[in-house]
Amino acid sequence: MNAPGEKVPPKTTSPPPPLGLYVHVPFCASLCAYCDFYRLRTERAIPGEFDDLVLAEAALHAAERSLRADTLYLGGGTPSLLPSRRLARLLSGLVRTFGLPPGAEATLEANPETVTQERVARWREAGVDRLSVGVQSFRPELLRRLGRRATADQAARALETAAAGGFRRLSADLLVGIPGQTLGDLTEDLKRASDAPLDHLSLYALDLHPGTPLHGQVSEGRLRIPSEDRTARLWERAHGLLTAAGWRHYEISNFARNGGECRHNLKYWRGEEYLGLGPSAWSRLGGYLAGNPRSLERWTRAIREGRIPWESPEALSPRRIREDRLIFGLRLAEGVPLQEVEVLFEGRREAVEALLQSLEGRGLLFRRGGVLALTPRGFLVSTAILSALLPDRFGKE
Repeated sequence: MNAPGEKVPPKTTSPPPPLGLYVHVPFCASLCAYCDFYRLRTERAIPGEFDDLVLAEAALHAAERSLRADTLYLGGGTPSLLPSRRLARLLSGLVRTFGLPPGAEATLEANPETVTQERVARWREAGVDRLSVGVQSFRPELLRRLGRRATADQAARALETAAAGGFRRLSADLLVGIPGQTLGDLTEDLKRASDAPLDHLSLYALDLHPGTPLHGQVSEGRLRIPSEDRTARLWERAHGLLTAAGWRHYEISNFARNGGECRHNLKYWRGEEYLGLGPSAWSRLGGYLAGNPRSLERWTRAIREGRIPWESPEALSPRRIREDRLIFGLRLAEGVPLQEVEVLFEGRREAVEALLQSLEGRGLLFRRGGVLALTPRGFLVSTAILSALLPDRFGKE
């Protein structure tokens, strides 16, 4: 039962479309200098009760409404620290609760140092069909600045081990804008990643978050990050090199080949529903947006009390839903239907039309086949474009 007055989506009379299921495993063996995700350092095994609490949280949601999922993503933190037997039990319980069909995309994030031949075999047996490895860079000096535990050689071996163990859905993360990163560094990273047996590559701009060690080092002048112009040049080089090598730039930060797009993350960008389990996980469900506590203790307490651990769920208005569809949809190369854009901008059509024509003339977006989409150049300035399209949401320029 939920706490009195707690807002949760009402039960539905017909099954909704399958949603994406996310599980946040916040535990890490070491804390990276740049990371702002909710995570907890643990030198021992992940507490055994964590798996039971996730399954209990899943059961609370299943008791409230009819839900089924067709993608599963375990992120963190370092979910690959979960012992293989416990991971298999967790996945099995989630499959039963949410009816994930055979062949559903099931992703596990893994740090390179956790990828071994034995674990790869166990992960495959447990039902993981997609592995996402946090490489960040193959340059030793850049990994040291990031506070990464794994070495460049470990990262390369992890990808080879995963592929040899049967993972055909294999992704790697790289960072752009690391302090001291040169064009040569990025070019070498991209070449090594492109030559690896990957079908997906995520290329993220390094964000400095207050409170992280890296932010402090930059603020104190001990490290310098590349300027915005230099970072833009790095991104343009990345786009050129990867697309020339056969990669499809399908989302601002993501490239795929051979149909390797992440089906789970596409749900976020296309405005579909998702359910988050674990501390700090977010859900977009039944017209509500809600986050779990960014605290293991508060999350645990709520579940033990039999409450869905949402904090301040927000009802999404029709306008908010359309705005979010535009914001996240323009991250995709496929763009958003023009019809949705026109409905959103009723009352501002002349001003918006003039803005769109200006952006088209500058090669930042295009309208074609009933779709509005950003160009690769537009991806670089997407925040400024959205600020101009939705000034009330982002603040006037």
